[in-house]
Amino acid sequence: MPSFALPLALALVAAVPLSGQAVALVDARGHIDLGRYYTAAETNQILEEYAALYPDLIAVEEIGRSYLGAPLMVATLTNRATGPAHEKPALYVDGGLHAAELTGSSVATHLLAHLLSGYGSDPRITRLLDESVFYIRPKFAPDGSDLVLREDQPLRSSVRPVDNDLDGVPDDDPPQDLNGDGWITQMRVPDPEGPWYADPDDPRVMLRVPSDGSLPQGARRYRTESEGLDDDGDGRIDEDGIGGLDLNRNFPRNWEREHLQPGAGDFPLSEPETYAAVRFLHDHRNITGIVHGHTSGGFVYRLPSASAPSLFPTDDLALIEHLGAEYTRTTGRPVRPSATHPTEHRYGTLISWGYWDQGVIGWVPEYSPGPEMWVPDYDGDGRISESEELRYDDEELGGRYFVEWTPIDHPTLGAVEVGGWKTRFWGQNPPPEHLEEETTPQLPWILYLAEQAPRLELSAAVASADAGGVEIEARVTNTGFQPTSLTGRGAVGAPNRVVRPVRLTVELEGAELVEGEARVDIGHLAGTGPFVPEVAERTGGASWTVRATGPGARVRVVAASEKAGTVRSEWFDLEGR
Repeated sequence: MPSFALPLALALVAAVPLSGQAVALVDARGHIDLGRYYTAAETNQILEEYAALYPDLIAVEEIGRSYLGAPLMVATLTNRATGPAHEKPALYVDGGLHAAELTGSSVATHLLAHLLSGYGSDPRITRLLDESVFYIRPKFAPDGSDLVLREDQPLRSSVRPVDNDLDGVPDDDPPQDLNGDGWITQMRVPDPEGPWYADPDDPRVMLRVPSDGSLPQGARRYRTESEGLDDDGDGRIDEDGIGGLDLNRNFPRNWEREHLQPGAGDFPLSEPETYAAVRFLHDHRNITGIVHGHTSGGFVYRLPSASAPSLFPTDDLALIEHLGAEYTRTTGRPVRPSATHPTEHRYGTLISWGYWDQGVIGWVPEYSPGPEMWVPDYDGDGRISESEELRYDDEELGGRYFVEWTPIDHPTLGAVEVGGWKTRFWGQNPPPEHLEEETTPQLPWILYLAEQAPRLELSAAVASADAGGVEIEARVTNTGFQPTSLTGRGAVGAPNRVVRPVRLTVELEGAELVEGEARVDIGHLAGTGPFVPEVAERTGGASWTVRATGPGARVRVVAASEKAGTVRSEWFDLEGR
């Protein structure tokens, strides 16, 4: 396999000069270059540099190893001075599950930089990091994304070998760089029956042959193939590339085998990258939302996903539509259901598992709407033509993203031309020059989602004291928007609910409990939002009678919620009461 060694690639992924000394990627102000794509190693370096620069705001941990043994890293962002991460509501954000969907990783990395560099100067960010947690996993599948960056290979997710053409040998016919420019583009093959012809005004442009077959004078017809050879001699080109799994079909909720869901893997969570995700999400019960970054298209997929829409609870759907409307308001882009058909839908997706098994609402932003985002409509006809794309690339970007059609002698096809768009950075992802322009507008909605989490407020007081003991009363209120169950799904099941109810606990030092239970489950508490009618009351409480048994006797109340955090009252001295 050729190595990915281009001036552009070096600018995007190289961070080691000839001396071998790694250069810093985070400056003293906490800023990074937002106009480039980073390898997994560079991304991990960024995480470590941020941890050194902001030790009180970020902790970095390895949650597993990829198929090739690369570390799977997660950054935890919160102000530890205001409490430990597990006692605050959290938002989980990732990117890069699909190998070539690099913008998802860029949004996650930009979010991390935005939060850390803005703490202390931006009131919104400061409040969020004081009260909340962000779990950020920029590189979900580092093996695949690195292969895309270094060799421009068009694989789906993991590099685990898959026999896509069922000839007994996996990965034996991948695309190849035949003209030695470091990119995998296209071949146009002369074919009298081909569906394409070269535009006489600009032969770089391929136009579809009209249904009546009429062509301009002298026009030549072509068919197109991916750049490569028939390595396995089966008469097909590039039909068995690297990998073949789709990691977002490998999650356990409504998983299906390959006959219904191609790329699903041998069994749910068969891959280390997906197992690490589920293990992390399950163990961090304070997660209140999932932002699962993908490309492309310029919209967000919402629930339902991987199930028939008729099975989805209507009350939760109303909440989801409400939260999604803010994305449209801030970006101007639509939010669409992931599943719209009773049987023709995806299986085994992350956000489906997150909702049905954890009660958590997940989102799949499909970043990068395509060239219409950065190419002007030069002729004002309301659409962006390929000629306009080429003009913009030529005039503004130095022609970096289109490879001129170059004749080669192909061993099985004969005389062909290799060229076309560098699609990984022209449509599927923005060119680096426009990357920050895409990532920046995504951040306000992500912050908004974190702000909608449930939050507890506790009041406790000594109600009375007599010879029988001291009575303590406590009331806890959910001041956040969402209920402490997050969703109606989270409130399902008794006594073992999908999301555990709010619990009040009395803590004693030098004292004993005379009346009441030390731990009282008060159920879920509604938020300020009008959704989830299954949870109606915003406030709950309990009382206890306690008695001093020794010197220094005191008592306090703790209110704890999986999703709304943990809050504590002051200590009440019992001596002398």
